[in-house]
Amino acid sequence: MYLLEKRIKKLKIKNIVFAVVAIFNLVFSVYWQFYLVIRYWGDTFTLSHAANTPAFFFWIVVGPLMLIEAGISTVYIGDARFYSSYFEGDLDGFITAAELADVTGKKESKVRRQLKLFLKLYMKNYSITEEGVELAAKTVTCECVKCGAHIQKREYFTGICQYCGSSDLRARVLTDKKFYSISNEIKGEAKSYDYYTYKNLKTRLIRSYILAGFSLFFIALLLLGIKTAIFRFGDKEYYRSIILDVDKHMQSYELITYDLIETIIQNCFFILGLIPASIAGIKRIGCARISHICSEFFAKCRAPFVKASELPDYNRVNDRRKLNLVRRSIRMGYLKHCTLEKHSGDLEITLGKKIVKDTCPSCGASITGAVTADYICRYCNNKIMGVVIKK
Repeated sequence: MYLLEKRIKKLKIKNIVFAVVAIFNLVFSVYWQFYLVIRYWGDTFTLSHAANTPAFFFWIVVGPLMLIEAGISTVYIGDARFYSSYFEGDLDGFITAAELADVTGKKESKVRRQLKLFLKLYMKNYSITEEGVELAAKTVTCECVKCGAHIQKREYFTGICQYCGSSDLRARVLTDKKFYSISNEIKGEAKSYDYYTYKNLKTRLIRSYILAGFSLFFIALLLLGIKTAIFRFGDKEYYRSIILDVDKHMQSYELITYDLIETIIQNCFFILGLIPASIAGIKRIGCARISHICSEFFAKCRAPFVKASELPDYNRVNDRRKLNLVRRSIRMGYLKHCTLEKHSGDLEITLGKKIVKDTCPSCGASITGAVTADYICRYCNNKIMGVVIKK
């Protein structure tokens, strides 16, 4: 509801293209320039007139800029996803900047700057005010299903009616002239863990293992090549075998040394290109694993929110680290239908079990058989505009 999904998909593709093109050209241009400098040390004329020199200066400037832009865009898309998740769980239509700063761990000024920028690039359906963020969604009522008492927002999140003690609560929300119902679906049968995770989480986990595994494997091979080249320096038997080789009879002592230096430089730059891929793969593995563990735990929960101390153990990390992993998983889109809330000074994970069809905002009757944008309630004849399913 708050994300510009189509635009975000295009921007994610752009970020991948930028990163691949920048890394490829930057690694090869810098590698060839280093090779030329070593091969023609002191020959400034050859170095300045070499065909690769202009490309080197171009990519040494443009390459890092492309990587920085792609990295910032990727981080911002994750932040936008986190904000959207938090907005979806709000019921009163207004969120203060201080509240957002608490759950994101950022300064209020940065939160404001981001939300102003995101409104132009990644998000929609909210406005920035002096006090905070005003959402398009407005709560009409929040009430107890059992006794009908009106419940405040914070009491809704704790899932307990102050009058009858029931946890069967619901809210009726108005957004863009459309009505939908949010229900507290804590009770009932346990949901599959897929409800809380990205639909292809296992596929993502496998891809992350492949990315990290191949990157680390090739880094090990390149390091082995560097080690071999270093040990061959000054090895008279190796130099003699190359010089006496029939296929390499034109080799000289100096050329063999240059070839060894070239191998070392080439492997070093390939390693520099593979390190970010291996780090990204390892981070994604961590997020995918914590998402799988947490989603299975969330599916069995009967409370609307979970404290960090109640989360299952993961690699013996402390509670603060667990919350940071959950926050990162939400930002990366691995966890869904949950967000972070602050209650009694502590950050907690609020479960968003609320995918329900519309109900009539006047009498509460279920909407069935709707085939057009406008629906006439069969009980009270109230006209409901824009029948939607809350997702």
